[in-house]
Amino acid sequence: MNIVDRAKEIALNKVRDTEYNLYDVEYIKEGSEYFLRIYFDKDGGLNLDDCVKLSDLLSEEFDKEDFISDKYYLEVSSPGIERELRNLEEISSSIGKYVCLKTYEKINNQKEFFGDLLAVDKENILIEYKDKTRVKKLEIDYAKIAKIRLAVKL
Repeated sequence: MNIVDRAKEIALNKVRDTEYNLYDVEYIKEGSEYFLRIYFDKDGGLNLDDCVKLSDLLSEEFDKEDFISDKYYLEVSSPGIERELRNLEEISSSIGKYVCLKTYEKINNQKEFFGDLLAVDKENILIEYKDKTRVKKLEIDYAKIAKIRLAVKL
């Protein structure tokens, strides 16, 4: 089992039956340093106290298991307010939220849309967006979406 998979397994076990949800785990090298980054979320978002609590909880378990031979830094944080929606389940749970959607090819002469996510099914996503001063609805084939993330409405 690789480092990311083992860290995910430990993190999931530690937050089972809590308010926290594991979002992602990454183990990367930046320069000469290694970083184990673990992203959590909860309803209402994570705060600094949550990150400290989770970091202490995981650090203790990682030290006990000692499954990473490199010297590394553990970082626990939220995936952020503009997090990427990585799969249909995450997209479906974001109905009613404001998103940024990028497509592989132009639709209505553009490849990027900012708008409210109205509906999702296995094949299409429906968003309501502004085109200059007009409000429009657009159904986009899921296969044409290059990336979709939550966005901050200005």
